[in-house]
Amino acid sequence: MANRYTGKYAPLSSSRDGKTRDSKRRRHATSDSSVPCSPHPHQGDLQFSATSRAQFEHMDMEHKLNCLFDMISTNYDMNYKLDCLNISFYNSKAINDVTEARLRLLEYKSLDIEARSLHNNLIFNGFPECVGTEECTQTILEFLTSKLNMTLGLHNIVEARRIGRRIVARAQGTTRGRAILVTLSDPRYVNDIMDSAKLLKNTHFGISRDYPREISEARKELWPEFKAAREQYGSRSVKMLLPAALSVHGEVIRKLFPDWHSVLRGSRNSDVASRIDQRFQKITADYAISA
Repeated sequence: MANRYTGKYAPLSSSRDGKTRDSKRRRHATSDSSVPCSPHPHQGDLQFSATSRAQFEHMDMEHKLNCLFDMISTNYDMNYKLDCLNISFYNSKAINDVTEARLRLLEYKSLDIEARSLHNNLIFNGFPECVGTEECTQTILEFLTSKLNMTLGLHNIVEARRIGRRIVARAQGTTRGRAILVTLSDPRYVNDIMDSAKLLKNTHFGISRDYPREISEARKELWPEFKAAREQYGSRSVKMLLPAALSVHGEVIRKLFPDWHSVLRGSRNSDVASRIDQRFQKITADYAISA
């Protein structure tokens, strides 16, 4: 280990053969003691403590002042280095916090854009799948007429297709029906169909909105609580809000994206350097208060 003190009277250092030697040229003592100044002992170092104190007691005043000066200088240097490390740590933390906030903004922006692009989509479940070609658009039009009492024209459906991987049941030799993704031409049709979906209660058919995977998984996690709240407070008093929040009597009681709206209000063109400086000042003040 390098010597802690580099002043006029350097500490003793250990050689490879285990014997101690002076790290500087020996000088003639000007007092009754011929022992040079040793480093200030570490707390708890029992081997060095007694010897160092004995050496210090036998020094003349000049040697003692020099040793004390070296120790004070070293302590000042250590404090200065510690302050530099603290400043570097605070700056790194500020940069990390601002970068994390910017990444969160980009994540939420991309999720919001994807969710808006899927706004006209609906997913229909419970339809048997025919082997070979099938006309999904005609199947959905007939279903809306027979089950939901809704009449839509062919031009109102932009696209209808099966989604997911085809799974064939080997025992029966039949194909399990995959969901049908339907893209409508107007969001009003989407809302009308979802309002009429209550007519499918106690049937094997189902209709759901199309969301990005992250939002869909969050809403699935919230679904049991949503059903329990509807049974307790009634369907009119309970709502599932975007992206994944549970509202009862107009009050949000649980949010799986708690900072969704506050993050989306952020700007991607903000002054990054200024934000880092503000965050640095905030971190410095917080640590100063807690110290």
